Amino acid sequence: MNENISYLSLFYFLFTIVPILYIMKRLKIQLVKRVVTSTGRMIGQLLLVGVYLEYIFKLNNTFVNIAYILFMTLVAVWTISLEIKFKELKLYLILFLAVIVPVAINFIFFNILLLKLKDVFDAMYLIPITGMILGNSMNGLIVALGDFIKNFRKNEDEYLFSLGLGATKTEAIRPYVSGAISLALRPNIAMMANVGVVSLPGMMTGQIISGVLPMMAIKYQIAITLSIFTTRFFSTYILMELISKFYFSKYSILDKRF
Repeated sequence: MNENISYLSLFYFLFTIVPILYIMKRLKIQLVKRVVTSTGRMIGQLLLVGVYLEYIFKLNNTFVNIAYILFMTLVAVWTISLEIKFKELKLYLILFLAVIVPVAINFIFFNILLLKLKDVFDAMYLIPITGMILGNSMNGLIVALGDFIKNFRKNEDEYLFSLGLGATKTEAIRPYVSGAISLALRPNIAMMANVGVVSLPGMMTGQIISGVLPMMAIKYQIAITLSIFTTRFFSTYILMELISKFYFSKYSILDKRF
């Protein structure tokens, strides 16, 4: 059975970041304010989530559960879009497709084929599992998009030179697409290579602490780790393909707004 954490104990635990703030200020690391505000937002947001998730789990209505997942997806799209200076409906639709398609496919594999749930939209499974997959997919897209734009603009002359030598747009753009996807996947690949030896993942640890047998927790962790990796790959791949298709002119020039 879980040992409950009192709010007072949690408040005391916050003081563990005080030495960090002191050292950062002494070293003139310009992140003190951001650490404080981010910590405050994290606490407020999680407490709020804890309140309304209790109601969602009790209600366990299919339409409400799906609506909540769509809301999470829209927030993820908005967060990813912050990497780009301009905003337009086409861009949001591209980001939405890059997020939702791999997440939906993994949802089918995880909840229907793997867990064989009678109610595949059960809030207890749908929201936490989709949330983990969605969050990791979002982080991968942010990394991939930022890296693609940065490296493409930095080496645009090289790209144009390749076109001049007769390369197709797909051939000329491939190094930047490959580099962006590789960078997005590296943390997941490193984690998979060392999981269980260097680290014990959060999902598995949480289940073990809650009293689940270690082997059952490990099977869940293997499944969620594979889901996160495949979703992250296909999300970044779909994003790169859609940008290549819709944001390059007929002369294979990337939209200057990027």
